[in-house]
Amino acid sequence: MHLTSTTRLINSTISSLAAPASSSSSSAAAAGGGVFVATTAFHEALLLLKVWSLQRGFLRGHDSFTTTTIGVVLVYLYRTGTIGRRAGCVQAFAAFMKFWSETDWLGEDDTTSTSSTVAGRRGTGTGRGKKAAFVIPDVDAGWNESQTAARSAQARRYLKEVRGNPSTADASTPRTLLDCYRTCYSSSGPADDRHVDSPVLLDPTMTLNYLARLSPSFVRESRAEARAALGYVHGGGGGGVGGEGSAFRRLFLETNRFWTRYDAYVRIPLSVVPRTTSSIGASGGDGRKKRGRGKDVDSREGGRRVWGGDVDDLGYDESVCRGVVGVLSRALGDRAIFVRALTTGNGVDVRGAAAAGPQGDKGTRNADDVFATTAIYDSDQGHCVPIRGSARHVALGYAARACDRCASSPASLPSSNDVMDPCLVVGIRIDPDASRRVVDRGPPAEDVRGSEAFVALWGEVHAQLRRFQDGAIVRAVVWNDPAATAPTRVESIQFSGMDRSMGGIVEKIVQHIVRLHFTDDDGKEAAAKKKKGKDSKLIAFELRNMISFIDGCASSSPKSSLFSDSLALHKNILTAFDSLADFLRQNTRTTIDNSLGNKGRRASNLGLPLAIDEVEPLSPCLRYSALFPPVPHPLLGGSGGDVLGSDKRKVSGANVGSPILVQIRFEGTSKWPASLNAMGAAKCAMLIQLAEGIDKMKRERGSGGAEVDDLASFDGPMDVTPKYLDLGYRGYSWRIIVRADQELRMLKGLQNPTVEAKALRLSLINRHVRGAMHHSLIHAIHTRHPSASSVVRLAHRWVASHMLSDMIPQDAIELMVARIYTETSGKSNVLVDTPPSSAVAGFLRFLRLLSTHDWVREPLIVDPQNHISNHDRRLIHSQFISVRGPDFSKGPAMYIISPADYDSVEDMAGSKVVGDAQQAVVHATEHVWAPTVTSKFPEKVVLCRAAALAKCSHDHLTACIVRGNIGNGWVAAFHESQASLSSFSALLRVETGYITDPGCSSTNADCTIDCDQPLVPFERSLQKRCAGAKELRKKFYKNLVLEKDTLHEWQPVRSLVNALRSRYNDYAVFFYNEFAPDIIAMIWRPDAFKPQPFSAIASDFKRPAAEFWQNDDLVITNTEDLMAEIRYCASNIVSTFKVFDDKKPDDVHSVNGTKKPCLAD
Repeated sequence: MHLTSTTRLINSTISSLAAPASSSSSSAAAAGGGVFVATTAFHEALLLLKVWSLQRGFLRGHDSFTTTTIGVVLVYLYRTGTIGRRAGCVQAFAAFMKFWSETDWLGEDDTTSTSSTVAGRRGTGTGRGKKAAFVIPDVDAGWNESQTAARSAQARRYLKEVRGNPSTADASTPRTLLDCYRTCYSSSGPADDRHVDSPVLLDPTMTLNYLARLSPSFVRESRAEARAALGYVHGGGGGGVGGEGSAFRRLFLETNRFWTRYDAYVRIPLSVVPRTTSSIGASGGDGRKKRGRGKDVDSREGGRRVWGGDVDDLGYDESVCRGVVGVLSRALGDRAIFVRALTTGNGVDVRGAAAAGPQGDKGTRNADDVFATTAIYDSDQGHCVPIRGSARHVALGYAARACDRCASSPASLPSSNDVMDPCLVVGIRIDPDASRRVVDRGPPAEDVRGSEAFVALWGEVHAQLRRFQDGAIVRAVVWNDPAATAPTRVESIQFSGMDRSMGGIVEKIVQHIVRLHFTDDDGKEAAAKKKKGKDSKLIAFELRNMISFIDGCASSSPKSSLFSDSLALHKNILTAFDSLADFLRQNTRTTIDNSLGNKGRRASNLGLPLAIDEVEPLSPCLRYSALFPPVPHPLLGGSGGDVLGSDKRKVSGANVGSPILVQIRFEGTSKWPASLNAMGAAKCAMLIQLAEGIDKMKRERGSGGAEVDDLASFDGPMDVTPKYLDLGYRGYSWRIIVRADQELRMLKGLQNPTVEAKALRLSLINRHVRGAMHHSLIHAIHTRHPSASSVVRLAHRWVASHMLSDMIPQDAIELMVARIYTETSGKSNVLVDTPPSSAVAGFLRFLRLLSTHDWVREPLIVDPQNHISNHDRRLIHSQFISVRGPDFSKGPAMYIISPADYDSVEDMAGSKVVGDAQQAVVHATEHVWAPTVTSKFPEKVVLCRAAALAKCSHDHLTACIVRGNIGNGWVAAFHESQASLSSFSALLRVETGYITDPGCSSTNADCTIDCDQPLVPFERSLQKRCAGAKELRKKFYKNLVLEKDTLHEWQPVRSLVNALRSRYNDYAVFFYNEFAPDIIAMIWRPDAFKPQPFSAIASDFKRPAAEFWQNDDLVITNTEDLMAEIRYCASNIVSTFKVFDDKKPDDVHSVNGTKKPCLAD
């Protein structure tokens, strides 16, 4: 009956909108025996809305839109005049989004509260006002909406039987039936937990609510998506000029369904959820029971539960789902933006299993089952409310067993490792600003009902009375207690950086809430299960152990490893940098020396003629980006207690890694040389004098004071080169370079600069100016978004694991991650486009960006602070098209633009050239924008390989989340397979003595997590890197000076790879892993083996060609000589060579090769 009335309602609306068909069309339709139906804007808008919903998983599933739902909303908008009869499909689409996003469907828009009490308010279920409710006008009767709501039969009956009955009516009784629908019957305490807060859109008879099946979680998320869609339609959320921010792509082409929408995913086994029923009526009280293990037992907390009273109304599956989502939403409060459960489909298709059903009334019950459980295969959220009395009362929508799935069911169905154990998957989008709040404050003490509800939500143990600074004594929950017991399972290990990389304390709250409200095991039963080897499943975030690559284990023990927390390591380096900068600034301040023989001479403690005004950081470890931050070395000024490793009597004689790069800027003066060569010599002299001044102060110290402590921190050799100074300070190796602004001004003022002068100026600008701006930009992002640095480090590990080190610059990785975290800067749709709050979600977005961005046809603009204007954005796109050419084959392969990538960037405030401070900085109106970080690397072929690897890794990690892979299956995303290795042309095996950390290998990495100690891969790698190469280790004695033999940088394999790339880059591409360079791989370039004319200048590695003489192609590349040369260059480091494609003469005539694949352009 309802289906017929709804069909009639929609058809009548479409008929009123359809233009009269022409007589010829009508006659043709009549002659053909069919019915002619004109296409209207209604049909087009409905199609757009369905595509938009499908791309977001909002269509054709349980707890989501249906075609009928969207249709009746459009009917309401047309009948109320919100959408005009002449409006097009785009206007109708925008009107739908505006109506859905701006309507207060749940009565929550007017609620306000502070962050510390929002969880307590939601825990009591208070703070909601009246929600919106609508009635579709009955146009057939000539009524508008208000008249329909007042004159319908149901409304009149309500006024007569409810309002007009003195025994039932009182002051709190709603005045009209529509007001009754507008009342929000949400839970106000544990005694009333029915979920009747669905949105309301009534048919003209006011007997059918078309939106009754939609849950509050869906309404909140769909409203946010609609608000974002409205911004895209109006041009407010495009994100820039050009294709990358087009509204059409964002709305209808980009897919963002369940498995890519959230920061964390939790699986809740339904085998431990109590089978709650509601048997109210016999005693007049709340007689709810929970049914577990075949018998009814009293509910915990004296029968007070915060979910389960709606089982008879919604069914067990629906009650569990809404109970989990509702209770988690109350507990998380403003820490979670959205909480949503995954549904797996409409259950099983029982049409072929009718014989398995019960006998009796076969026709009716089996027909109901078929209608109720017909699977929907094109949606990741399909479920059906079970029909009472049907053959299969429990529909497998939220929880599914693998054995119950249809052969044609969607592949992305939630399951657990135990095939027969059903589970519920919950996705949580975390608020990065509120997720690290450690206190949930309850209601005031005088609110007895609210306090009882707060205790019922959190439990008596956690919700304790506490006194706050304002004098209030209220119930509160505190989450900063350290781990009291050692972890016994891999999933229970707590990492040091969980508050930054895993969304604050959300995981702890979820574990507590699920254990308290959704398990039926008490302490004795859990101990019995553990004794029998059937330990209960631990609730944990998916892929959480990926953090073991970037952080160590957290422990409350004071004897825990000092190097398990990467944030502490980075902060120690920053502290040392601040101390070094203060030392250099204070001891280079010049004073007038009036001593005998030096009257009127300016001098400083370090003997420099100019004072150092600024010390600017440039190293990744000074912006929280280093995968393995340096640790204090005992021979470079660090204490002996900081030595890692099992044998503390030996230390490494070299620094494994690069020194910490900083640059110094001197005060402005006009006495700099006027020649480029003299300028370089003056910079080198400044570095020499700086080293000699520090050494002199160390020899002359003894007068006491703070400077003595600073001087004692300098240790180890000080090596000066024409470009930099290496020294040891507080256990770290530092590399100091000089930035001379006068040198840049001199190069810019050349009338006819040579090619060398242009290259020198560009290199100086990139290193000194753009390098400092890039560091400031990334440091600000990592400070604003704590998980961003974790994503950068994970991405750096992934790039190195796939042997792409130095081919994708680390600065490019940082800019891509910065784009992910700041893409929505300045936009209004912050609820939808929030930056990721966990390292796992951010890393998946990084892989998705690398694999899906159209690098050929679109630039990637990174503008966190909106410094790039719309005019400059148009310039960037026009210049990008000009550089790419008509066939989009020219220019840098990875075209990334940051705010510093424009010409004349050195003409900025802060120049140390005399006179610049008084001049106003005039910005050019027509800048030339060009990428600098990715101007040379990666090459096109390397980018294509990286994009393909990123897609495979993203798909694999997503599949691990879908399958509920709690083990180490995710590790495969950081490994090179044997098939991938065999695709190279040759492999060079490095001697094991040059490998300090085999645990980071691309083929055999050590990813095990030891729960006994505990110890994770990050800590093991740090220990091995601190111990250094075995041949360079030396015995450590307190009274014996060994610092003169310490190397500030020891990276022999990287030096070899750089040498191979510089010499043989025209013939092959070389790959290696910088953290575990056990293999150097190479692939021949196809163009290097094409026949070419003879030239005496370019005759190296050439031999006469056997064919193609008629085209004057006389020579080709001699692979034997080339391989022999490579073997000789690498003979001291490489032990074995394995060649897969030697390019013998029998395949010379094939341009592209026929054996192993080469790199394709």
